[in-house]
Amino acid sequence: MGRLWMGTAKIDITPKHSIELAGFESRLGMGGFRDVDLPLYARLIYYRHSDSEGRETRALLVSADLIWWDNARSAQLRRRLSGLHGIPEDAILLHGTHNHSGPQTSDQFSVELGTFDLDYVQQLEDWIADGAAMAEANLEPVSAAQGSSFIHLGVNRRVVVDSECLMEANLQGPLDPELRVVSYSRLDGSIKAVLFHYGCHPVITRENRISSEFTGYAMDLIEEAVNEQTIAAYLQGWCGDINPAKDGELLFGCEQDVREHGQQLADEVMNVLRSPQTPLDPCPLIASRHQVMLSFQSLPTESELLDFIGKDGIIGEWSRRLLEEPDRMQQGTRLDFYRLPLARQLSLLAVNSEVVVEYGLYVKQLSSGECLPLGYTNGMIGYVPTARQLSEGGYEADQSTKYFLLPSPFDFSIEHDVRRKINWILNGES
Repeated sequence: MGRLWMGTAKIDITPKHSIELAGFESRLGMGGFRDVDLPLYARLIYYRHSDSEGRETRALLVSADLIWWDNARSAQLRRRLSGLHGIPEDAILLHGTHNHSGPQTSDQFSVELGTFDLDYVQQLEDWIADGAAMAEANLEPVSAAQGSSFIHLGVNRRVVVDSECLMEANLQGPLDPELRVVSYSRLDGSIKAVLFHYGCHPVITRENRISSEFTGYAMDLIEEAVNEQTIAAYLQGWCGDINPAKDGELLFGCEQDVREHGQQLADEVMNVLRSPQTPLDPCPLIASRHQVMLSFQSLPTESELLDFIGKDGIIGEWSRRLLEEPDRMQQGTRLDFYRLPLARQLSLLAVNSEVVVEYGLYVKQLSSGECLPLGYTNGMIGYVPTARQLSEGGYEADQSTKYFLLPSPFDFSIEHDVRRKINWILNGES
């Protein structure tokens, strides 16, 4: 089985100057954020495994209080980290919690999702490089164990009424309430790090203030409760159509609601940590990367774009950007999968997209719960809906494509292609 070492670091990535926040069209025109309610952090987990013959493998997992990472810039940062630490690029996962109260990290999308600030992103990348060095410097032997529970913090947000798909609570819609908790203990039994995996949009507050949202607040509380030297890192599942809920309705509130939701999540993680857990056997950290092309429906013509270019709002920006950037007019776009084993009984399947929950449930079913789906990792292309959702329309399937400056909604064939690729990754079957 070999031996596992782990190093950790927690880096403050809160912007030092006031910039626009990402995630909500309603903040457009408000200017930079007014204040900081909850600071933003990146938590870094540096893994090193040595097998019985002394062969070493390494991996790096970053959980950051960010909406996502940019495709091109995350690739550059992973190359940089790989060169500094000898970690294969595919074994470096830059993960965002999908926090909607932090900065925009990509210039590839509509400004209505937030304005890209190059100075901040360059500083962010330097902070991550510093954090990786800090994590490598405190490597020590650890053992791992996992437990799980169920918690209903979210609800499916798609409801079809009179042939129109609305963003409202759907209590009968698909949902994954499982909370998975992985703990890493030092030789003296103290907990060095906690990973906890769940799937729910951190979108409670729309205020023009920095917040790490309920996911970040939960991490802070767990670290305080366990040990001041402990790192607690949130892993966001495939939650493209799952929003926070309260009393059966979508929850859009204030910072107090953020803290209440975060407290519930932290309390349940602590309940799992206090309960008997199942040991995990270490294994080589051999990551793999897989790709699938997602086809678009019919592309808009130049004359159609010219008809839209003078319109207000997102439709005008979308048409203008497609005309100005003809490289966007492709027949499809690439979805990247990264599989990283954390133990013989546990692996991560990360993607550079916002995937709806039905695919995540499929991953867990195929792997008998031994693979956890991770979104918003190593880049972002937009939503990946199901064929049914594409027929229904709505934000995830149709409207969001304008904000991500995609030329068209995806073709109905993508569900078959995505499920087939997942099946091949997990089981080697088509």
